[in-house]
This record gives sequence, C-alpha cells and structure tokens, in this order.
Amino acid sequence: MRFGTRTELGRRWTACGCRPTGEQISGYEYGYLSAAPAPVTGELFALILPDMTVESFQAFVDEFCRFVGEKTFVRLITDGAAAHRSTRLKIDDELTIEHLPPYSPELNPVERLFKELRKELKNRVFESLQAVEEAVVKAVMPFIKDGSRVKKLTFYGWLHTAPT
Repeated sequence: MRFGTRTELGRRWTACGCRPTGEQISGYEYGYLSAAPAPVTGELFALILPDMTVESFQAFVDEFCRFVGEKTFVRLITDGAAAHRSTRLKIDDELTIEHLPPYSPELNPVERLFKELRKELKNRVFESLQAVEEAVVKAVMPFIKDGSRVKKLTFYGWLHTAPT
C-alpha cells in the first residue's frame, strides 16, 4: 500500500453551493506498507518500506521468512508489481510466491486490509513522512493485536476450498 504526506480525499458534506475547505501542502513524500496476512489464523506481518524496488521486496521476503520461522509450507500471494516477479529474488524453499492474474485485486486478501487502513488516513495532510509513518503504524496495530479482525477481512470464501 502506498502512503504519503498528502492522502486521498474523501467526500465531505457541506451546505448546497458551498465548497468544502481542506488543508493543502506542496511537495509529496511517500513510502510503502507491505503486509502479509494469514487469513486462516489472523496473524499479520507488516513492514514499512521506502520504495517498491526488488531490493526492498527482498528485504520484506527475508523478514517475512524470519517471522514465519520453520513452518513446512507458506504461500505468499502477490500482485503483478515488477519487484514481486523479479528473477533476482532469493526465495527460501519453504516459501512459495503465488502471482495473481493482472487486474485482479479482488483476489488478493491483503487489499481489503489496505482499504480499511486507507480509511484511517483519508482527508489528512501530514507535515513529514515520519508523521504519516506513525499514523500508518497506529492504524495497523489494532489488526496486529486482534487477529479476528484480520481473519474477518481476509478469509475469502475461495480460500476455504483452495487446495493446500
């Protein structure tokens, strides 16, 4: 999920004929939140990254492998980002990366989590990248602490019948 000092604007109700006011800031800094939910258990691994390069995604994969430990089989579902499909990635034998078809975010369980996180950041302007990162961490923490929220958002019906 890309986040930044200027967030998405949402609808605001105002009197007819009145234009709503809002904060503005020039310039734009952004970062990325990469997350891997476990829909069956509700566990959530999340990491803030500076960009979406192969090196950053490799750091995410390495930390994710340390997080899951010595489990027998782990499947990580990714979208079609170039960094996710790079042949330069070094993947542990216990980890399988599953690539979704193009233009199919509705199949990716983490997208519903990102939608909830974006609601927390909507209509806000941040003075610095550090401030927005703190807001992202604050928005993610309830999901990390309460796995039932993650499970409710990410345990899609098709996952119940997916082959293991």
